[in-house]
Amino acid sequence: MSELNASDLIDRMNDIGTCMFTTVDASGLLVSRPMSISAIDDDHHVWFFTPLDSDKVAEVLGEGQVNLAFSADKTWISVAGTADVVKDEEKREQLKDMGAEAYFSDAADDPRAALLRVTPESAHYWEGPGKAVRLVKLAAAAVSSGQPNMGDQGSVNL
Repeated sequence: MSELNASDLIDRMNDIGTCMFTTVDASGLLVSRPMSISAIDDDHHVWFFTPLDSDKVAEVLGEGQVNLAFSADKTWISVAGTADVVKDEEKREQLKDMGAEAYFSDAADDPRAALLRVTPESAHYWEGPGKAVRLVKLAAAAVSSGQPNMGDQGSVNL
């Protein structure tokens, strides 16, 4: 495995497609919920459709600190950044997708459909071997004095 660049990381995020979207509520608690990404643009903004009256919209107003956690078989990605609500009809039309169609009666044209834009500030990733290889490495390390190499990790500027 090798070090990832921004393009590699974005490809993996798009392949995974759904993340745990974490916000900070009014009492300072972290709140996470699964969300499907609508798009990642050329400036690396991550876009989501959500109901305008949802708790997460209220939670991103203000400082808007968020985390996006992606997970697949051998890949984990954590993206920290800020989120804001974007009211742009042209952007809504451009990002219209199945997610908007599934959750809103008029898809992206529904007045309750809001766009959340996440501007990444940092991203960290971990990639490791599959489960069977992981178990062999752990077992070998348990009977030896060494530590198992469980894969690569790094940071990527987005």
